[in-house]
This record gives sequence, C-alpha cells and structure tokens, in this order.
Amino acid sequence: MTQAVVSSPIDSPRAIYCGDRELYLFSVELVDRPGSLAEVLAVFATYGVNIVNIYTTQSIYTDTRSTVEANIAADLTGKNVSSEQLAKSINLLNSVKRVTVVSKQLPNILVDELHFPLRVMGDRAVIYRDGALGEMIHAIRRQLGTAGEALLYHVGFNIGKGAWKKIKEICGEKMHLLPKYIQYWNLVHSAARIIHIEIDFEKKDFLIRAESVYECEVGRGHGKPFSNIFRGSLAGILNEALGVETVVETKCIAAGDPYCEFVPAKRP
Repeated sequence: MTQAVVSSPIDSPRAIYCGDRELYLFSVELVDRPGSLAEVLAVFATYGVNIVNIYTTQSIYTDTRSTVEANIAADLTGKNVSSEQLAKSINLLNSVKRVTVVSKQLPNILVDELHFPLRVMGDRAVIYRDGALGEMIHAIRRQLGTAGEALLYHVGFNIGKGAWKKIKEICGEKMHLLPKYIQYWNLVHSAARIIHIEIDFEKKDFLIRAESVYECEVGRGHGKPFSNIFRGSLAGILNEALGVETVVETKCIAAGDPYCEFVPAKRP
C-alpha cells in the first residue's frame, strides 16, 4: 500500500505567532447551511481585513447538527475598523447566532483560550513538542539504559492496546481494512507516515514501513534502530489483531536508513 505524498506540515490552530501585528480571533456560531460562512467572510473583505487562519472545532460530523462554529483569526493592523465594530457587523447577519472576540494575550502570540481541552475525533489529546518529548526519551534511555528502553517499549505497548480499542470500534467487522486504519490512525495523530503496510492475518505476518516516526526523529544519528514507544504501540495493536508478541525494527532513520521498517520478531 502506498500513501499520497503530503506536501506540507500542518500547524495546530491553538496559537499563532504574530509579532507585533494586531491579530484578533473571532469565534462565530453559524446556522449550518450553505453560504453562511461566505457571508461572514464577505464582511472581513468589505473592511479590507486579511484572514490569517480559519478553523472549526468539531471533527465528528452528523447530519443532525443545526449550527457550526467558525473561528477566524484576522489581522486588523492599520485598519480603520475595530474588533468591536467588525463583530457588530458580523452579528447583523441572519446566519449568525453569536460572535465572541479574543485579543492577543501576549505581546507576540494570539492563543485560542475559548476552547479546551483539545480533542481528536472526540477523544481528549495532549500535545508534547519535540523538544520536551525528545528530552523525556533521551533521559529515560540515558538514566536507565536497557531497562529504560524496555520501559519505553512497554509504555508504547499499552498505548497500542488502548489504541486498538478505538480502532476496533471504528473499524467494526471490516478487519480487512485494518492496514488502512493503522496507516491513517498514525497520520491523524502525527506519529508517523506509513508508506507501506502489509498484514497477512492467516500467517500472522506483517511488514510496515514508515517515514518521519516521531521517536526516531529525535534519535537521528544514533547509529542503530531507536524506536521503542512507537514500536511498542504497533505491537500493542498487532498483539490484539494477530496475537503477535513482539515487533522488531529492522531499518531506522536514526541508523541512517531512508525509512523505518517493522516486522514480527519471528518472521517466516
């Protein structure tokens, strides 16, 4: 299985670096019908205001919802309209139920303080930046040695066990689609880009190749396979799906390989 090339990264909309620009966040509750958002965006255009970012807050869609929330970060630097005036103009639209405005809380950062906690497809998620994550992984390996590596693997294994419960719930009886679910599960969670995945349910065999594995990224230059948490998470999922006990990493970007490769410990 091959994956379409991802052209660029995606930033979380939780905060925007904006220097000394006068950025404001407009949280607008709209009637969920075609054209509502276009009406709101037209107000910004009327005042010559540039839109910096726009996003909604829901990643679960049903056809029963009546309203939708659009969050629009706009740059009012040097404009002859205030955020209050702009909000009033937006609120005059028949499609708009509510407008809330947030200004910069820090000299150079606008933070979305209206929405908490962060969720991914309905479940709470926590973001760790690579500096913090890398320090945690390196510190455990440095302080505990091989015992630390084993600890990280078992942490990952239990993460995989928890992920399996959600994947199984979403996948249902369509176990033949499990490779795709694993592929896109990792993409959604920014864990890795799975570029090739084969699963043989009868032989209890698999081959997984991945780029940009988060754990191995922080281990670049290590000289040998570095993954424990990510490898363990694959093992946790595949233990439930195939009964596989251990996953090994045969290639790794931390060892200078072009991608990371994972197979069962005893592959035929």
